[in-house]
Parts: sequence; C-alpha cells; structure tokens
Amino acid sequence: MLSVSGLGVTLRQRRIVDDVSFEVGDGRVCALIGPNGAGKSTLARAVSGLLPVAAGQVRIDGNPLNVSDRRALARRLAYLPQNTTPVPCSVFDAVLLGRKPHVSWRPGTEDRRMAREVLGEMRLLPLADACVTRVSGGEFQKILIARTLVQGSQVLILDEPINHLDIRNQIEIMGLIARLTQSRGLSTIVVLHDLNLALRYADTVLLIREGRALFCGNSQDISPQDLSRAYDIPIDIREDAQTRHVLY
Repeated sequence: MLSVSGLGVTLRQRRIVDDVSFEVGDGRVCALIGPNGAGKSTLARAVSGLLPVAAGQVRIDGNPLNVSDRRALARRLAYLPQNTTPVPCSVFDAVLLGRKPHVSWRPGTEDRRMAREVLGEMRLLPLADACVTRVSGGEFQKILIARTLVQGSQVLILDEPINHLDIRNQIEIMGLIARLTQSRGLSTIVVLHDLNLALRYADTVLLIREGRALFCGNSQDISPQDLSRAYDIPIDIREDAQTRHVLY
C-alpha cells in the first residue's frame, strides 16, 4: 500500500502542492486528475522521490521512502514520466533496462527471463528484436510500461501514459494498466486528463486544484459538483448499467 500524508511541495518559493493526503491499496488504480497547472505532475514526481518535499511523508507498506538510496527506492517504486524519447535499441533491451536497480554489473539469466515474461504478458514478444525507434506510438508506450513493470516495484506512478495516443490505444493501455495492477497486486497512480477514462478504469480518484485536494475517494462517489468546481465549467455525470459518463 502507498500512503501519502500532509504532502507539501514548494518550488521557487511558491507552494505548488499543499497538504495532500491519500492512500492507494494493493491491486488498486488511483487516477490523479485536475485542470492544467493544478500540480498533478509535481505531486507525482514528489511522491516518486524526484522532488524534495516541504512537508508530509510518503510510505510504502508503512515504511517511509528513503530517497537518498536511489537504487533501493527504484526497487520499491517505478516512475514513468510524461515524455520519453526513444533511442535506437531492441525492444527487448529497452525493457531489460528496467532491471538496472537489481543489477550490479550486467543482466543475468533471471533478469532476461523476467523481461521476456513481461513482454509476453503485454503481447510484445513478436517485437522483441525490433528497433524501438521503428514501433508505433501505442507500442512504444506499452514498451515503457513493460520497463516499469520489470523493475519489480510494488508502486507504479505513470504520468499521462496515454497522452497523444488515439482512442483505441488509450483504451487498450488503460485496460492493460488496470488488469496488471490487479493481477500483480500493485499500487498504481495514473495522471490523466480524460475524465471518462479515469472513471472507467480507476478504483479511486484524487482530484486536485491549485495544489490542494478537492476530492479523494471511490471513483463512483465523485460528483458533478466536485468536477465543476475544479474545472470552472458545468459538468454532468450520467450513469448506465455499467459505466458513469462525464458530459461537458
């Protein structure tokens, strides 16, 4: 379980994240949503240990994160940034790079087995020998997620993993994230802009505005009033037998 209590982040003498608390249980996906400039990426990076915190604490299974030991941190938490530039290498080697926190010199047989297992789980094995720079945008995003999974971390933090992808790839990747989170018992945070995908695939939602939490709880409990207050526009939510739909 990931737990964050009273987290505050100050950058350039300005408080960007202020007193945010939430939990993400094992096998659960938390959607981090909010308008542009709300502090979503800053919060994600602070929880990942990539930014210093001015207040509060981050814990995994009750133990505080030790950001001074980067290798130990990477074994417990995997972070995927918004933008990653592909470099020429095989898909297999790109995924195998995720084992770096566990390898002292060079990858061993077990590291290669784990990389191949994750590639198979994500249906990427046919691309194992392909060059990363020659795959599609959706395939590249799945490769990046595979690399975070092969780290063997309990916590995944994915910052806009479906940005710039078409609808089919967005749905495929969000379904994949939800399925792997549940099957592996992970605690996953996904920064999203699409509110419908957030309600469809996330178990819990953290809605922030100007660095403060406006709503934190079950995705089925967020109200149109919460969303309207955050985005400053009228927003409605309609429900059918299976899904809640956000209407702008």
